[in-house]
Amino acid sequence: MTTYFCMRHGMTEWNRERRIQGNTDVPLCDEGRAMARNWAESLGGGGLDCILTSSLSRARETADLINETLGVPVFEDKRLGEQDWGRWTGLTKDELKEMRKEVRRQEYQGFGFRPDGGESRDEVLFRACDALIEFSEEHSGESVLVVTHNGVLKCLAHALSGSDFMPDDTVEYLPYRLHRIECVENELALGELNMEL
Repeated sequence: MTTYFCMRHGMTEWNRERRIQGNTDVPLCDEGRAMARNWAESLGGGGLDCILTSSLSRARETADLINETLGVPVFEDKRLGEQDWGRWTGLTKDELKEMRKEVRRQEYQGFGFRPDGGESRDEVLFRACDALIEFSEEHSGESVLVVTHNGVLKCLAHALSGSDFMPDDTVEYLPYRLHRIECVENELALGELNMEL
């Protein structure tokens, strides 16, 4: 069994502006770096064998800052990158609200939700699951910190909770927490959502 402790990267300027980042490579802001250093203190008690991170710089920098305390091997997998939001990338949440009809239509696709010219939630889920299952083959028995993105974590939380990711589904997922996922015999199972960091 491989135990994954999954978390979102620290804050960026685009996060502060409530702007859709998608797979745009936006770096951490000073607040995000401070968040990562604080998380390092709470994660530094031992027990983690390595870090697996998205290759986008906001995740990689979060992992590197945490690892200044942990001092464990760091691995990168681009399949843990954020959902590609296509032509909606760069829009603010307020601008998305102005497109309410189209956004709502997509939301009722559940895992089929696909921003215009972008990637579906299903595609995000499958690549993230593939990354975690493949990594577990070489890291059986280890506890792994995974630094990834809000969209990836939402897909995993909904799928592993048995939710169809519809607008009225009530999966209690909080972005700045740890989420434990177990991989046993090439199957992922939800351990616990929203653990304190």
